[in-house]
Amino acid sequence: MKFNDEKFKWLIENFNYIDSVTMIDDKGRVIVKQRFNPRYTDEENRLHNEWSLNKKLLEAFPSLDYDNSSLLRALNTGELVYYENQTTETNLGRKSVTNNITFPVISRGKIVGAVELSRDVTHIEKGIKSPGVRMHTKAKTQNQAKFVLDDIVTQDKTMIEIKKTIEKIADSKSTVFVYGETGTGKELIVSSIHNASVRSNKPFIPINCAALPESILEGLLFGSQKGAFTGAENKKGLFEEANGGTIYLDEINSMPLILQAKLLRVLQDKEVIPLGATKPVSLDVRIIASTNQPISELINTGKMRTDILYRLNTISIDIPPLRKRKGDIKLLSEYFINKYNELMGKSVNGISEDALELFYSRSWLGNVRELEHSIESAMNVAQSGEAINLWHLPDYLNTREEISKDVKEQIYETMSISLAEAMASYEKKMIIDALKSSNWKIVDAAKKLKIPRTSLQYKMEKYGIKRR
Repeated sequence: MKFNDEKFKWLIENFNYIDSVTMIDDKGRVIVKQRFNPRYTDEENRLHNEWSLNKKLLEAFPSLDYDNSSLLRALNTGELVYYENQTTETNLGRKSVTNNITFPVISRGKIVGAVELSRDVTHIEKGIKSPGVRMHTKAKTQNQAKFVLDDIVTQDKTMIEIKKTIEKIADSKSTVFVYGETGTGKELIVSSIHNASVRSNKPFIPINCAALPESILEGLLFGSQKGAFTGAENKKGLFEEANGGTIYLDEINSMPLILQAKLLRVLQDKEVIPLGATKPVSLDVRIIASTNQPISELINTGKMRTDILYRLNTISIDIPPLRKRKGDIKLLSEYFINKYNELMGKSVNGISEDALELFYSRSWLGNVRELEHSIESAMNVAQSGEAINLWHLPDYLNTREEISKDVKEQIYETMSISLAEAMASYEKKMIIDALKSSNWKIVDAAKKLKIPRTSLQYKMEKYGIKRR
């Protein structure tokens, strides 16, 4: 085990500021936990210590994994590990940023555990740089991504797989296409990809393609040279500004088709030609794009060129809406309550069962963003020491009867016909949609439906489908 001068110096300088000691055995189970962090009350520290004991480390700190845990790394490698700005989060959503020095415990040549000394630096802007360790730290300067992997709060299997996917593809140069409904957290996913990559110290430039008209967007993206148009100056485009880093094209389905063609050239040739220029500029930029519409819908409506969709969709990430990950509602609610407790200087005590029941009953068309805004609204009127209840929530949320009535009407409407009739009606609609989008070319429509041409002709005859 090597202990260089820099790490020894850090230990000497910070020893008096150590506020947590954690020890795990060879199975990764917490056998010693002593946190005496002044950011928390004595009671909070005591409860945290007691709760952590005899639990697997990754159970006690669900935000950690085998790649970013200094304790598990020391246990697996038998080497001393120093991590700077390691972000951890408890099961209650309380987040801390710590600098850690971790020692393997070796007995008779065998690694039997690891012990870690930590200093909480959550509110310290600058620290000592860690040699040879790339951490997922939050950006503090302009043109850097806001979020890191640890900001993705979830216990949902699909979301956990997305986090694993991000770790795997972070350093790839391939384009990424992110689909998710409004409010699902597309920027959170995209920022995490950038900050988990080797490009994390390079520019991260997000662009909302829906917010700018075509005339501005073209010059903004590709740059311009003096004389290209009235008032034009020599100016770098955002692709050049992002060179070496990541450019994020949000709502790319709103980009005009003529600009999509120019973007395709950037994707293919890895270079950009500013307006008015004759020579291309070489680029090393990772492109990540997102949309709130499914790819199939984009193709059918003609909002995006198919060739650019295929190039962008090298790696795809599909974020599930909140209604499909309702197991996260309680976890996210507690996370947002803790967040606004700190921001507002309150100590609101969780959320009531009645309020949670209401949350579980809703469809959350605004997804996680809507849930956060609901919690923030409630936090403004709730008092310290009490839990968020129904009367703290925005009025529009308390419309369960109207929502239930709408849902019932949809159910009764569906139940008025048999299952066979409902399936036949849906099949007929799919066939007509495929034929229309294929200009009534049977061969092309059959390919879209992924059925033989003869099967399509039979079904057209069966349902009496003819071009009018």
